[in-house]
Amino acid sequence: MSDAAPSPITPPPAARRRVPRAVREREMLEVAERVFAERGYHAASVDAIAEGTGITKPMVYAYFGSKEGLYIACMERARRRLFEAIDEAADANAPPDEQLWFGLLAFFTFVAEQPESWSVLFGEPTRRDGPFAVEAARLRRQIARLVAQLLGEAAAAEGLDPSRVGATDPLAHALVGAAESLADWWVDHSNATTERVALWLMNFAWTGFGDLVRGGGWTPPPPG
Repeated sequence: MSDAAPSPITPPPAARRRVPRAVREREMLEVAERVFAERGYHAASVDAIAEGTGITKPMVYAYFGSKEGLYIACMERARRRLFEAIDEAADANAPPDEQLWFGLLAFFTFVAEQPESWSVLFGEPTRRDGPFAVEAARLRRQIARLVAQLLGEAAAAEGLDPSRVGATDPLAHALVGAAESLADWWVDHSNATTERVALWLMNFAWTGFGDLVRGGGWTPPPPG
């Protein structure tokens, strides 16, 4: 008769939790956004995302097709959240300068409160030579269209044709670029409050534009 201890009995595997597709997709995107933000696109692995979600790697591919498709889905989710934040802050009845202020404040609040979403939208993979530069450029154009409309309304509120202050579209793109650049700087210098950062850009942009719509403007000196 053997004195060996009996082998432990392995319990049967628990039944897989049936989760609605929309809920499962949201869970995958939340984990994927965090992994992409922490590790970067190239270093992030689908294995880590699947493990963090508690699913299999083939299931990730079944939902999104590829790692690239998963990143684009994360970008779309973050883009939607950014525009929702700006829409919630908007006040169509406010003067144009206040509308711009509320928009800037919502933008920088998004950067502060959802840094992983910000990283996915405007991080290294979305820069000029990155694999998602086209998608990021499309997002910048969407934001710039909103800003251009606001600048045009500001000029009209002063009784001016928008063409009197120059084309609003390139000015809007310049403002969007400034906001993105300032946000990048702020991520590394986060001692400034959200309101202060938004006010820096508001003063930089609106004070100058306000002079334009009031008929002012700087002119270069005559050549030599």
